Amino acid sequence: MHQLYHNALIAMELSCLDQDYAVFCLSCNEEHTSALNKLSLLYPGNKAKIIRLERLFRYKYLNYKKKSHLSMNDMVRIAKPYLKDADCIVTTSHSTPKMLAKNKITKPLLVYKYHGCGDRRYGFDPLLNKFDYILLPGIYHQTRLIEEKIISMDRTFIVGWPKFDYYLKVQHRGDKLFDNDNPVILYTPHWDPELTSYNRYSEFLLSYFKEHRGYNFIFAPHILIKNRKTKLGYEIEFSRFESDNIVIDFGSEMSSDGTYLNSSDIYIGDVSSMVYEFIAFKPRPCLFLNAHNVDWKNNPDYRFWEYGQVVESFDEFDPKFRDTIMNPGFIDLQKTRIREYFDITDEPSSLRAARAISKIMNCG
Repeated sequence: MHQLYHNALIAMELSCLDQDYAVFCLSCNEEHTSALNKLSLLYPGNKAKIIRLERLFRYKYLNYKKKSHLSMNDMVRIAKPYLKDADCIVTTSHSTPKMLAKNKITKPLLVYKYHGCGDRRYGFDPLLNKFDYILLPGIYHQTRLIEEKIISMDRTFIVGWPKFDYYLKVQHRGDKLFDNDNPVILYTPHWDPELTSYNRYSEFLLSYFKEHRGYNFIFAPHILIKNRKTKLGYEIEFSRFESDNIVIDFGSEMSSDGTYLNSSDIYIGDVSSMVYEFIAFKPRPCLFLNAHNVDWKNNPDYRFWEYGQVVESFDEFDPKFRDTIMNPGFIDLQKTRIREYFDITDEPSSLRAARAISKIMNCG
């Protein structure tokens, strides 16, 4: 779900752009199907077909591993009848080329759409060269991919950030998450055990904001923390912290569609690239948690930690949090840098991406 809003609007725009294209959106569960149907309604006249893929028997009836979602490999196997004869596959997953090759699917052109826009090494994986083309949010990613010799410029298209188009279409709904006007704090820890602040800071932050009721707190971890809780041993039972000033959300649509990002006043994070979407909506105060004692200064993979104060220990949190509120700072740097990361124009990003795919299909 956390990647769906990055890709689905492109499919709808592509279908509207050229009715001759047969556009298929492949869904692996009812949650995805529901979201796709909702997005489709925003594009009257689109002909994109939403296909609900059948689950494997062992997943549907046995599921002894209690998986909450199918693996990428299982997904590709189930979707093979649609994928093997496609002319082009647009995906947000790094592992698509590997999984397609494993299943002997070699015909389609492969287009990668970024689902995160951060600075970490993950976004500049040399394996991205396995894609024929990449759709990019802005000049920063294009420049770095080329400088690191991962892909050539002629295989890239800067299209902006299609996910933003969804929120622009529905922003009139005016979400109000709390029954007061207190500042809203958003915490979005990453899922990777070696990078996340989740294990170290979750209980600390929930306790802190349950006690400090002058703030509203949205606790919205990466959805993979819940999906992989058994494999990675994550604790997700925090009902003892329930309060009318706290929202605990392990993966609703609001945690993926931009609602929390747009509704918050202060961002607390670790290595999640969500911070870029946060400051793109509107530059605002940020606070970062260094849970693994990373030597982050002058490290290009942690460039985004320059947009706010960095907390190195529990004792530092309260004073730095209060200082962030009283003296937000860093806003000018956010305003300057964000133009490198998101190339936003008057034309919707999803339409720009659709035009890029159309060009690829006509030339490819």
